[in-house]
Amino acid sequence: MRIPAMALLALLCLAPSVANGATKIDDPVKFVSGLYSKMAAATMKAPYVAPEDIYTPRLAALFDLEKREAGGEVGRIDFDFWSNAQDWQLSNVKVTGAPVEGAKDREIVIAKFKNFGKPQEIRFYFEKTKSGWLLDDARSLVGESWTLSLILKYGWDGNP
Repeated sequence: MRIPAMALLALLCLAPSVANGATKIDDPVKFVSGLYSKMAAATMKAPYVAPEDIYTPRLAALFDLEKREAGGEVGRIDFDFWSNAQDWQLSNVKVTGAPVEGAKDREIVIAKFKNFGKPQEIRFYFEKTKSGWLLDDARSLVGESWTLSLILKYGWDGNP
């Protein structure tokens, strides 16, 4: 009887740490600011990788589709959408939020920064759910323009 009780006790002790493993976003602007701080502080040998449990079911399904259709190869998305590049050296990062008119459960987060000295602006579209805020899409407005959900599903559309 002691062994099962000890095993149960061990599981109960581990449960809070497992439960806390999920990323919870209480404030999209603070989350994106923190993410860029971590990216800027990381090195190319040990780059920061954004959590993957921050997507709405819609966006998560598009990432799964892209991965499945890539068949183990590089898929339609071949860059880091947070930096709009494969590599990064971030500077002058400024992150702001913009409410969505008439929708308290949606917020646009605007990240302006330089990557290797080149200006970038990426907008992140968040939705509030029971478990917190989740990323529903992203769009680059400066330099190469793109919309994340469209790349994941359809690839690059060749916009000038």
